[in-house]
Amino acid sequence: MSTSEIADNKWELEASRPPIATAGGILQIAVVGLFACLFVWMMSFSLEGIFGARRETLADQYGRLTVDGKPAPAPAPR
Repeated sequence: MSTSEIADNKWELEASRPPIATAGGILQIAVVGLFACLFVWMMSFSLEGIFGARRETLADQYGRLTVDGKPAPAPAPR
């Protein structure tokens, strides 16, 4: 192996190492961690909506609404 090939291999080895000890490397790790936390936070709301407690909304009452927008009165007991 020639001296230039050895120098090239050393440069490639240095270039392939992530800069985790520099301010830029630490900032990159923090930003990626922030986006990962944001994604997990959004997914938790999605899972809560899918598997959480069922709540009665206006959309659920649509078929029972009357003309004035209020729920229809309950039928009288017999």
